[in-house]
Amino acid sequence: MLLDFPNGAGFVGIAVALMGRNHPLGIFLAAVLFGALYQGGSQLSFDMPHINRDLIVVIQGLVILMCGALEMCFAHRSRRSLVVVPLK
Repeated sequence: MLLDFPNGAGFVGIAVALMGRNHPLGIFLAAVLFGALYQGGSQLSFDMPHINRDLIVVIQGLVILMCGALEMCFAHRSRRSLVVVPLK
């Protein structure tokens, strides 16, 4: 049994739920994205020892921030397109 097995699972779980917008398909796609980032980070740190795992956490944070920023950019435009102008 590993003592530090669930280390960081809460952070990733919340990030996956936010990225997936609590929709089953979105959560699946976000989980695949984060899984690829973790696995790619493991392979990268194995191939290039001078790169540590903390860089992968920074990249995950940037992905979350960029998706949140893109959501705000497109939400403004979609709200504007949903406004119904009454005809006279």
